[in-house]
Amino acid sequence: MLEKYIDRKLARKNMGVYFKKGKWVLHVFFLVLMLALNAKKLQPEEVDLSEHELLLSLVLLVPFVVFFYIYCLYLIPVFFKRNRQKRFWAILLIMMAVFPALEALLSIFLSRYNETLREAVSSGKWLFLLRSYRDFWFNFIGFTSLLYFMELLEGIRTLKEISLNRSQLAFTELHMIKTKMNPEFMIRSLDGIIDLANKEEDTTPDAVIRFSDVLRYRLYRSKAGLVPLSEELQQLDSLLRFQNEISRSPGCTLEIEGDAGDRSIPPLALVNIAEPLINTWADASDPNLLMYLLIEETELQIAVEFSTTAAGIDTVIGNIRNNLNLIFGRDVIFAMEKEHNNYSISICLPLQHSSNA
Repeated sequence: MLEKYIDRKLARKNMGVYFKKGKWVLHVFFLVLMLALNAKKLQPEEVDLSEHELLLSLVLLVPFVVFFYIYCLYLIPVFFKRNRQKRFWAILLIMMAVFPALEALLSIFLSRYNETLREAVSSGKWLFLLRSYRDFWFNFIGFTSLLYFMELLEGIRTLKEISLNRSQLAFTELHMIKTKMNPEFMIRSLDGIIDLANKEEDTTPDAVIRFSDVLRYRLYRSKAGLVPLSEELQQLDSLLRFQNEISRSPGCTLEIEGDAGDRSIPPLALVNIAEPLINTWADASDPNLLMYLLIEETELQIAVEFSTTAAGIDTVIGNIRNNLNLIFGRDVIFAMEKEHNNYSISICLPLQHSSNA
């Protein structure tokens, strides 16, 4: 059933491919051109074409028009584009043998109404028939060249659509990575704030402010191409301090060496390293995370040390690596070492100077 549905959809799509998006204008141009040329053959010595010759030319054009549009509306989409080559060529050869003969018989019948046509027929019917086949096939080659040109245009348009769709998909994935916040992190954070408020802890206001900063930063800065490194470091510090406040444990530590200066980095690059690791901790466990950052001229060296017994941590670390590759648009240097439940991650991220951003 699925294959039949796909076949129907493809057939429907291919049926009108040569007439969509203004391509019908080319058909009209070539048909009018053929009509004028045929009329000129019927009245070669006159400058202006009469209605009589135009009407005869239009009637003589009917066999070719019927042939050609059976070819491009039926043979190509139903047989050629669906790899039914034997049937396609068999039907096409039969049509190319029959339709020129029909056009020649129609010309012989209409020769009584035009002197030029009558002279061409009287010169020899077999010779006239051969000329009819020659002209018919010549016109066919001209129109198939038109179809080939349309195929090229359609291919270019399709490539542009694919490229645009890929760009939109990449942008959507990147935006989702930057803005997506784990529901468990949200619930645990809110529960932690509520618990601090119920116990009237002095750190409650600071926790609320830091949590609102984390949310605001994701909401308003996620679409930026680059942000100052100092701003990203401040958000990372707020996230880790907030985690320490709601867990009442100084388990998250951030150490920074070097000056951020005018350096820039994609937003949420550092936050998206720490937050997934924090999400792996169970509510009852004490967080244990050390992040050491060394700011160099064009790179940011990151060392992460943490312990966890959570299941699926390897998948989480793999997702962090993939997200960083997507955020930076290239493979970043990323290495991991594991000993029992202790993990060490080394990351090297490229930095840009704001003047070059």
